[in-house]
Amino acid sequence: MGEMRRAIAREEEERRKQDRFASTLVIAASIIAAVRLARDDISRPSPRIQSVIMDSVQLARSILNAIVR
Repeated sequence: MGEMRRAIAREEEERRKQDRFASTLVIAASIIAAVRLARDDISRPSPRIQSVIMDSVQLARSILNAIVR
C-alpha cells in the first residue's frame, strides 16, 4: 500500500514539474522566434515562419533539457 502511494506521489510531482516547464518552454520559444522574425513580414502564414517557429521550439527544448539535467 505504501509503495502505491509513493508511486502516485512521484507521478504527481513529475506532472507538476512538466506543467511548470511547459509554460517556460512556450515563453522561451516565443522570445527566440520573435528575435529571429523581427525584420520579416509576418502578416501572412508562410513555410518560413512555420520553420522558424519549429526551430525555436526545438532550441528552447534543448536549452530547457540542459538546464534541468
